[in-house]
Amino acid sequence: MRKNNRPPDKELLNQDLAMYSYIDPLTGLSNRASGEQRIIDILNSDDPSGALLMIDIDHFKSVNDTYGHAMGDRILIRFAEILKSFIRNEDILMRLGGDEFVIFYRNFTEPDQLSERCRRIIEKVEYLIGDMVDERIGQTISASIGIAISGINGNDLRTLKDHADKALYYVKQHSKHGFLLYEDGVDSIHEVSKHRGAVDISVLKNLINENDLDRGAYLVDYDSFKNLYRFLSRNVRRISTDYQLVLFTLSLKKPATSLSVIDLERQLGRLIGKTLRLGDVAAQYGRNQYIVLLSGTNTENGKIAANRVTDNWIKEFSKNSDLSYEIEDLCSDRSELNV
Repeated sequence: MRKNNRPPDKELLNQDLAMYSYIDPLTGLSNRASGEQRIIDILNSDDPSGALLMIDIDHFKSVNDTYGHAMGDRILIRFAEILKSFIRNEDILMRLGGDEFVIFYRNFTEPDQLSERCRRIIEKVEYLIGDMVDERIGQTISASIGIAISGINGNDLRTLKDHADKALYYVKQHSKHGFLLYEDGVDSIHEVSKHRGAVDISVLKNLINENDLDRGAYLVDYDSFKNLYRFLSRNVRRISTDYQLVLFTLSLKKPATSLSVIDLERQLGRLIGKTLRLGDVAAQYGRNQYIVLLSGTNTENGKIAANRVTDNWIKEFSKNSDLSYEIEDLCSDRSELNV
């Protein structure tokens, strides 16, 4: 194939560089500038309701001192992935810097529900990050969280951050591994999770259960999808359920900036999740593809489901891109291409 040796378009290059002003390069989350601006926009809107959580990793300095910064980066990446599993499309998740993160839960302000959410975050962090370190650390890797609610603890970002940070500081000073909802003259911890060591089966179920935030297909990262695929491949001949593997490929009709491509990829993931069923699983593969496992379908029924995705995509995004797919039975070596 003949290579295109033309220099990159200057405007596109500048827009690509601008993209990095929005994204934290290590975790892929919104960075401080872009995340804070999005929260400010919400707080200045007609519907400013929400809760701001300041979160950091307990004993993170000990991780860097004991294992080095490469391990610290791995823990930050996994920590970000855990936090992603606790947000919805309308929420905002950003990395402030170091081991500090912020979640803004839009229209989610009920204290008991926030307490339950924070408890599950802390337990999941201890469970999933704890296996990355050994006894050399001598301490539990977990999370501390301070919470401020818009309209109650402040109406602007600076005030909410200040109050959430004060609550976080109190947790760090008094217990760690916990969370606190800010009150004027904070003097007590409302809820502190002290999960340690072995768990019983009911707690384990809560740790590994999916949060019931969105309906539709189950969106996972590629490594999780790969493990699930391998498990089903081992068992598909022993069970009565059929599975179809679908690979969706996005192709652009004209040059686009990296930022706009990333947005299209996110929109495709959103559309797949919304269009397909609870029993289906999807993951992004590379920069322009999504791979899907359709459960309980044969090839013909699978094509109907895949066509729903492409038809919905055409309705919303046909001006900018095309969407095609290949479909194959999980146990077959044959695939069909649909363009």
